Amino acid sequence: MTGKKEHSKGASPYKGIPREKIPWYPTVDEEKCTGCGACVDFCHNSVYSLEDKAKVASPYKCVVGCTGCFSQCPENAISFPDMKEFVKVLQKLKAEHASCKK
Repeated sequence: MTGKKEHSKGASPYKGIPREKIPWYPTVDEEKCTGCGACVDFCHNSVYSLEDKAKVASPYKCVVGCTGCFSQCPENAISFPDMKEFVKVLQKLKAEHASCKK
C-alpha cells in the first residue's frame, strides 16, 4: 500500500456539489491509444492507470474543467465532455444544490 488515499467516490465537493455528481472526466478511445503513458505521467491526480492501454481508473479525481492531459496525448485518444453542454449541466447542479441548502 502506498499510503495514498483513493478518492473516486467521496472526493471533495466542487462548489458545494458532490464530485461524483459532476460529469467531468476524460474518456480514452481504445482504438487510438497506443499505451505510451503520456497521460499517466502528466496527471498528478492518478486519474489514469496503464495496462496495455490507458484507462480512466479514477474519473472523479479529475479536476473539474482540467483538460491538460488532452494536449499530452500524441494520438489524440483523450476527449472530454463538450464545454458548452458541461456548463449547462453545472449550472443546473449548482441550482439544485443551492436549493437543498435552504
